[in-house]
Amino acid sequence: MSDTTKDTVLGRIAAAGREERKARAMTLQKAMRMTLARVADALMELPMAVIGAVVQPVEGDAVEAALSDDKLLLLLDGPGRYAAAATIDPVVVGGLIQQQTMGTVRPDLGDTRAMTRTDAAICAPLLDTLIERVAPILDEPDDRALIEGFRFGAKADDARTLAMSLDAQDYVVIRLTVDVSRGARQGDIEFVLPKPGLMDAAPDDENDDADTSNRPDFVKTVMDLNTDLNMVVCRLQMPLSALHALKVGQELVLPPGHFPDVQISTCTGRIVGKGVVGHVDGVRAVKPQRKPAHATQPLRRASDVPMVDMPEVEDLTNQGRRTNQTAAREEPAPEPIADLPDVTNLPALADDVNMDVDAALPDLDDLPDLADIPDLADLPDLADMPDLDLKVAS
Repeated sequence: MSDTTKDTVLGRIAAAGREERKARAMTLQKAMRMTLARVADALMELPMAVIGAVVQPVEGDAVEAALSDDKLLLLLDGPGRYAAAATIDPVVVGGLIQQQTMGTVRPDLGDTRAMTRTDAAICAPLLDTLIERVAPILDEPDDRALIEGFRFGAKADDARTLAMSLDAQDYVVIRLTVDVSRGARQGDIEFVLPKPGLMDAAPDDENDDADTSNRPDFVKTVMDLNTDLNMVVCRLQMPLSALHALKVGQELVLPPGHFPDVQISTCTGRIVGKGVVGHVDGVRAVKPQRKPAHATQPLRRASDVPMVDMPEVEDLTNQGRRTNQTAAREEPAPEPIADLPDVTNLPALADDVNMDVDAALPDLDDLPDLADIPDLADLPDLADMPDLDLKVAS
């Protein structure tokens, strides 16, 4: 056998082995298809099947175009500083809600509504459990690093806000077309995950030896932003004609009792606090009124007892209760009362006391004659009654 023939045979054997290994390997698409059906049945008793799975790379600049405001947009927290995203079609969200609330899934009627945080809270356990169970069964390390460690973080209001939270350069989109409740509904579930190579190259906050002195502090940057607050002294009501007739320099009469109380509001009209009008260094000023500490932090712990102006109450333990009850039972009986007067020496009643009781009784001569009572001789003889068979229930 020549070397060329030998290489060809070995190449065919190796290729056949690789194909067999690929057929048995747990790929990302296969793991998603198997795990989603099991998770949906375990969490919601919902028949769900993946009828299509597509994995494709997407650049970071094109992520926003791949997202849609009509879907349920979710931000996923991942390892390190990188975040991911997940989207669910409203038709699938409606099926999950119907299964959780009514125990059955009805066909979609085409009604559309805005996605809410309640929808996100209902769908979050399904996504978290899916990711948690898929990662350990993957054979390829790159696939495991792509999806491992991500969990539900928050609901995004729109696609632009969600895309701004994704700051990696390249992403991988996993699109799962699912069938809900045996054909009742069909829709997509998508995962937008950063490539694992970029996450491995990301610096760790704990082991980063680079110079971070020039790194901007996000918290400090936000806290240094300027904000506009409006101080509303009072509110007046007047006809539109009077408002139109106002001139520069004209004085308005303020209602009494309202001037010291000022409402602090934002530019959108939202009231964020109250204050009292005063002056500092010759200029008008407003002093914000803070709520008392017990309004937001009630003193209800054992460590807060010294700060509460209340008398100390001693705890009565079970042993103390038994001691008090025993003492009450063993308390000696009261002594009998002595030196009572002899009741045999009571004075006799006076003779002038009217003791004629018969004089106070009514006359009984008008009572009806009892001779009219019917004769009872016709009653049956009781000796002729049958014997009663009495049985006592055991």
